[in-house]
Amino acid sequence: MAKSTLKSIPVSQDEIIDLQIEAMAYDNAAIARYKDFVIFVDRGAPGDLVQAQITTLRPNYARAKILEIKKSDLDYRIEPLCKIFKVCGGCQWQHLRYEKQLEQKDLLLKSIFSKLNLESDVLKSIIGVDDPWHYRNKVQFPVRTIRETGRLKAGYFEWHSNELVNVKHCPIQNNLFDEIVETVRELAPKYKIIAYDGKNKTGWLRHICVRMGENTKEALLTLVGVNENLSKSQEFANEIMEKYPKLVGVCININTNTTNVIYGDKTKVIKGKGYFFEEINGLKFKISATSFFQVNTKQTIKLLNVIEEMIDDRDAPSGRLYHGVLDAYCGVGLFSLSLAKYTEKIIGIEEVKQSIEDAKSSAKENNINNVRFINGKVENKIEDLVKVEDPEIVVLDPPRIGCNKKILQNIIESKIKKIIYVSCNPSTLCRDLEILCRGVPVVRPFEIKSIQPIDMFPHSYHIECVVLLER
Repeated sequence: MAKSTLKSIPVSQDEIIDLQIEAMAYDNAAIARYKDFVIFVDRGAPGDLVQAQITTLRPNYARAKILEIKKSDLDYRIEPLCKIFKVCGGCQWQHLRYEKQLEQKDLLLKSIFSKLNLESDVLKSIIGVDDPWHYRNKVQFPVRTIRETGRLKAGYFEWHSNELVNVKHCPIQNNLFDEIVETVRELAPKYKIIAYDGKNKTGWLRHICVRMGENTKEALLTLVGVNENLSKSQEFANEIMEKYPKLVGVCININTNTTNVIYGDKTKVIKGKGYFFEEINGLKFKISATSFFQVNTKQTIKLLNVIEEMIDDRDAPSGRLYHGVLDAYCGVGLFSLSLAKYTEKIIGIEEVKQSIEDAKSSAKENNINNVRFINGKVENKIEDLVKVEDPEIVVLDPPRIGCNKKILQNIIESKIKKIIYVSCNPSTLCRDLEILCRGVPVVRPFEIKSIQPIDMFPHSYHIECVVLLER
């Protein structure tokens, strides 16, 4: 079918129309159709009948904002717990009942993966959480200074906007974070902490970051600044750590970049430690200020259980250990150390040097000796490693952009028998699965045996998936 043109689409900019919402999109919006033309309605919910105004026009779709909800389906739409949900960009789906969030995520995945022509039992139902509130073990708030008062604003940006929402209470994160961030706000004038203004190149503070071990109750505060020159930094650290005994350290991370990357390469410890520990399934993990770790601790345990079921399926005869496992994008070693008991050796690759140092420390802390960690880009290391180490299994946990095609090519051409692919982006996951299964003609292509979604991010549209591929 030929693409629409702006002349042929049935709506115009700023036009006000009535729309019936059908389903959620992989976005903050819901899907409606007007004369068979797709319109994404911000903050819509299935079953809504709304009066909406067109805000964006494109040849194949439009976006609209709700002016009035004429009718809603109470099986779907509820009053959000968060008082600033309508303006804050931190959550997108808090206006849906939680069980309906899971339903809509299942439907989205069926749509996204439809091009893979999966067998009926391959795509499983999403694994939800027991409690969808206060699950985030990390907060990273950008900041602005209010000129009139000298106080800091800290929070999330509005959806599709650079306008910062001042978040005083966030119901999806640990309550302690609200208190610590508020204290930083209160102390800012006293310690002359002014938000960095990228346009005018003035100020100092870029982000307030707090992390916590859900099971250890150890917390870490990091201020991201343009340099390490915080006036009276020791006094600041003493004051805030005295108020919050769970804080094991206060750090300054120096970020002079002009990009939207939160952290810079250098972190200075002001007081205490530059890391905290988390305990998962009997293992202790060291996590530094800038190291990646899954944001939902309780769901991380379910994620690990799924991965262990996939790896411990008795492919190894008579309980024999696997010869080798390769953990690509290993971070602080969460998967490597958890899977070490199933294999003679496991090798983790990670680009971030601090994460590799954390992983090595955690291996020593847990007395795990069959794990080796390598610092470097996966695409630069994997070709030699699959040839020399000859692993039977590879675990992939790439960032949202998915895997470099070179990585997938090396896996296809290797002797690897099994892939466990962990992804937080179904779209790039689908692309990579197509390559692994059909992208390159080989004698023994990979087959998708199972896709298990896990809801790591309640009240958002994001979805984690664990995929098992074998050949």
